[in-house]
Amino acid sequence: MAGTGKFIALCKELESAVKTRYGGTTRGESAYVFLSKKAEFRAYAKELDLIREVRNLIQHKEVEVKGKEAIYVDDVLMEALREIIRLVKHPETVRDICSTELETATLSTPIRELMDRMLDLGFSHIPVLDENGKLLGIFSENSIFSRVAKEGMDALAEKDTVRDYVAYLDIQDHVRDSFDFIAAKEETEDARVRFKQRDPQGKRLAMLVVTEHGRPAEPVLGVLTPYDVLE
Repeated sequence: MAGTGKFIALCKELESAVKTRYGGTTRGESAYVFLSKKAEFRAYAKELDLIREVRNLIQHKEVEVKGKEAIYVDDVLMEALREIIRLVKHPETVRDICSTELETATLSTPIRELMDRMLDLGFSHIPVLDENGKLLGIFSENSIFSRVAKEGMDALAEKDTVRDYVAYLDIQDHVRDSFDFIAAKEETEDARVRFKQRDPQGKRLAMLVVTEHGRPAEPVLGVLTPYDVLE
């Protein structure tokens, strides 16, 4: 159990952290209501509401009986408050949540093997990497359709490898989906916002490729898909 003084001190620390990170709240909302509306803190909505109620009770009511505090805050709520403060001060980054155990291909990967793997795993896109772990492109059904459209069905062969599709791997050439890079240090919230948007051609963002500084020439550290960040 903790006294009200320590609890109020943590509340003030949270309110200050929210102001520092976000520049304040909107429309005069309390820091607690403001955070509960943000996707990254939605899991803490119940705790934030309870913290707000307890904080208001302590701040606006007489909580002493015969000169002694009549209210003590349980350690569970105190720990939740500390965790929320930590997340505000040190936001979750792309590096924290990106998938690092990747299903990838190289130019020498047989197409039949790759397609079987995609069907088994239910994947629609597979990153193709070079020997240094840098992205060469994305293989998808679009790669096959594009090759057939340009070269005809006779171009396809049982022993084809990804190398035979190298002209159809460019991340800019996919018809329905778009792909982009993101720096590992970017906040998860930034990735969430990008996945909700569409590019000027109306394509949906299907994958963010994570590199150290978000540059295509860097080794791939992981990938993010909408399923990683959107509810």
